[in-house]
Amino acid sequence: MTVLYSNNAASTLASGITSTATSMTVATGTGALFPNPGAGEYFYVTLANEDESTLEIVKVTARVNDVLT
Repeated sequence: MTVLYSNNAASTLASGITSTATSMTVATGTGALFPNPGAGEYFYVTLANEDESTLEIVKVTARVNDVLT
């Protein structure tokens, strides 16, 4: 497995997600800021609420346009 990185990529969610969601859509056009994992590759994303008092780090194994899985 290979970890991919992007220098200072940031976006907002296009809509809310639940605690059981397996994908998320970021703001239109900003998905391209993030890596595009191939087989055996992934990257991490830190999710934060508006005041950044709650953080969660998630592993992303696929990106199709603005949808991260």
